Amino acid sequence: MSEKRAIAHAAGVVGALTVVSRVTGLLRDAVVGYLFGAGTAADAFFVAYRIPNLLRRLVAEGAASAAFIPILTGYLATRTRAEADEAARVLFTIMAVVLAVITLVGVLMAGTIAAFVAPGFAAVPGKLQLTIRLTQMVFPYIFFIGMVAAAMGVLNSLRDFVAPALSPIVLNLVIVGVVLAAAPWLGIYSLALATVIGGAAQLLTQIPALRRLRVPLRPRWQPRHPAVARLRALMLPTVVGSAVYQINVLVSTMFASLLPAGSVSYLWYAERLLEFPLGVFAVALSTAALPSFATLAKRDLDEFRDTVGFALRLVNFVALPAAVGLAITADPLTSVLFQRGEFGPFEARQTAIAVRSFALGLWSVASVRMLVPAFYALEDTRTPVITAAGAFIANLAFAVLFIGPLPAPPADAVLARGLAAATRFASVAELRHGGLALATSLAATVNLLLLCMAFRRAVGGFAWRAWFASILRALMASAAMVPVVLAVTRRVVWFGGGVPLVTRLAWLLAAIGAGGLAFGAVALALGGTEVTALRAVVRRRRAIERPG
Repeated sequence: MSEKRAIAHAAGVVGALTVVSRVTGLLRDAVVGYLFGAGTAADAFFVAYRIPNLLRRLVAEGAASAAFIPILTGYLATRTRAEADEAARVLFTIMAVVLAVITLVGVLMAGTIAAFVAPGFAAVPGKLQLTIRLTQMVFPYIFFIGMVAAAMGVLNSLRDFVAPALSPIVLNLVIVGVVLAAAPWLGIYSLALATVIGGAAQLLTQIPALRRLRVPLRPRWQPRHPAVARLRALMLPTVVGSAVYQINVLVSTMFASLLPAGSVSYLWYAERLLEFPLGVFAVALSTAALPSFATLAKRDLDEFRDTVGFALRLVNFVALPAAVGLAITADPLTSVLFQRGEFGPFEARQTAIAVRSFALGLWSVASVRMLVPAFYALEDTRTPVITAAGAFIANLAFAVLFIGPLPAPPADAVLARGLAAATRFASVAELRHGGLALATSLAATVNLLLLCMAFRRAVGGFAWRAWFASILRALMASAAMVPVVLAVTRRVVWFGGGVPLVTRLAWLLAAIGAGGLAFGAVALALGGTEVTALRAVVRRRRAIERPG
């Protein structure tokens, strides 16, 4: 099987499981919204969760995606399996020690961290104190999920994508079960407890797959092992690059903490809807593509360049219609998924505003998630750092322009006071939390353009014409579904109209189905290599399902 077909096939497997994980994720978020809404307690938890989650993406995922896979792929390609197994044991042990230290420091410094990230919470009695307690409870999650990311890196190197893709499903189901059982007694603290238990359950689900592939799980402390030196060399620039993006997220959280209560929650719920199409296809595709990228980058640079271009065209084919669909169904989606219990029509409407703004950047975010692994495969971790820095500056500027004038935070929050002063001086629109989401989308587009130009220099060319033709085809097919979807959704009062949930769900599904048919018909008529590849995957699956 060629690397292109391998990517498409693996992405299909991961994507199918990721659909299940995202559906269970939406179920989790619907339950959380029903129980806790978008008020003070929800804001406090989402900030508390974001802190270890940012560190998880910074340290754990950075190691798994940017270091583990290239290192172990190299060992498997050039050395014996025994040497690769030893390297995996050493890297596992190093990761466990680093994550344990980070967890301990985070628990001890939760007060300082929470006050820095959410300075605006100090103005609301008890809100900052609640955030600190929740941060201390949630922080052990980073250890478990960090080890899960390390295990996923090993499994993906061995081309096993099933167990890692099952992991989020386990997390979501555990959180739903624990929260429903414990919320009447523990309140918002049940959500923190459920997150930690879910992280531990995720780690346990990776062990059978590792044993099946005969990956040794015994720790091995050998800090001078060559794989550790390679880990430092690859991971340090990656951590710096990821830090730029995570600082970006922290600054956005600072801004949101200065907005009215609920703003942090609106952005959180909206991000969950954005992550659905990203997880279903973009993350699945990039996960499946990285081992192929790593192999081709060492073997055939021309085929590597061609394969990356093909992967980006696949992103166009899915991310652009997903972005358009998300924007025009923001009201129905937030109404159906979240509008119940403590999450009323006002909260749903405010979340929909953020969804539309985030949707504008979905295609850019998906494309960036595909291009960055291509640089990692080239063992170039410096370029993503530079482009991420440019995106950070752009996001900061856009946020100041679009959020509107902000009140001054407490005197000891020096950075937040500077940001608030900048908004009072330079703001051009008062979009509040919608402005923060819009800034994120525009910054992602800046990052994408910078990465494309850098990739062209790195590999001696970029198929601009094929890429733009693919974008045009996807946009034309996406435009075809807009009037169809709007014709359906305009028949329902989505917020506060007293329309039963079952009725709203039926109309939403009808709109999605009609839009999907319209897009598919036009896309098939327009053709393209990405359509041909996906049809080939479908035909192969049908052949497998009909043996004999």
